[in-house]
Amino acid sequence: MGLFLSKAAKATVGKSKVATSYFLTGACLFLIACNVGVFIFLPHLLMPLAIIVSNAITVVLMLFALRPINRLMEREFSKKAEELIEQQREENELRERVVELESVNKELESKIDSWAQTAGVPADVNLSFKVETMTYDKSGYIVKEEPLERFLEDPAYGLSNKNGLMERLGKWLDNVSHPGERKVLYIGKYYIKASIGIDFTRIKFSVKDGILTLFGVRFTKLNDLAIVRDGDEVNHCWLLNEGADGTTINRNEIYREFTEVYAEYREKEAHEVLEQEIEGLCDRYTSVFRTNLSGRFPGIAFCDHIEDSPVTWYSLKEHMQDQRVFPIASNMLLMADVMSGTLPEILQRP
Repeated sequence: MGLFLSKAAKATVGKSKVATSYFLTGACLFLIACNVGVFIFLPHLLMPLAIIVSNAITVVLMLFALRPINRLMEREFSKKAEELIEQQREENELRERVVELESVNKELESKIDSWAQTAGVPADVNLSFKVETMTYDKSGYIVKEEPLERFLEDPAYGLSNKNGLMERLGKWLDNVSHPGERKVLYIGKYYIKASIGIDFTRIKFSVKDGILTLFGVRFTKLNDLAIVRDGDEVNHCWLLNEGADGTTINRNEIYREFTEVYAEYREKEAHEVLEQEIEGLCDRYTSVFRTNLSGRFPGIAFCDHIEDSPVTWYSLKEHMQDQRVFPIASNMLLMADVMSGTLPEILQRP
């Protein structure tokens, strides 16, 4: 509303109109003064008539002066309106700033009150859980091609047991119909996905001769995670005949069981290799973790076996309030969380 009045007043009263108003107002005042002077210095006129004429002339002059006077009043009103609008704007800004500061102040008071209430309560760190530091996810293909002769006498693959009359006859017929070298070809995709971390529920400690020894401070595979398999994966195990006419696939029923067993062994080998790779990774994690923890607490030691230990071992989970292990346990929790982002650096170390 104030802004509308300001614009309206400025539109009504321009700079040229203000100058004209001053000029017309001054002229009217001059004429009124002349009118009064004429009747003062001409006393020979009749006094009643002089009064009437003088008043009439004064009224006419005032009517002429009314419009420029109104313009001057509008100009002054415009100035006052602008000053009021500016003052109102400053007051609104101050009011908004006060409301904002009051809100911040209330929030800070609430935080201080919450801090005061929580600070008075003893800390109880619950380490009855597993801290996952990374997810090991790997997949790929294994391709193997080996001579069949290598497995003819190995009882694990079942070929050495096929010595019956019909089986020997079948082998002879196959050798006649498919001369040449025989090889087994395996193409299989492997998957592994697991979480790695520290199981704090397995950690125990003992104190002897002023040395605090920790058992179970070790990174291990915590869980096998669900694997999403690729629908386009390739898995084959074939017996190949390599002769003068080229390479063909031998589909004789005699070797069907062999190819199945061979594929199972290769899958098992791949899984064992991946498990060893995870174990090696856990060993490197464990070594770095223990080194850093020993640097913070020089008076501690670690062990991996306590079956024949003569000392008494206490569960870390059940003795968290023991001041001898509380700061160590807290640091272990923090370090395990920090190490979740240090895998590339650890893998690059010799």
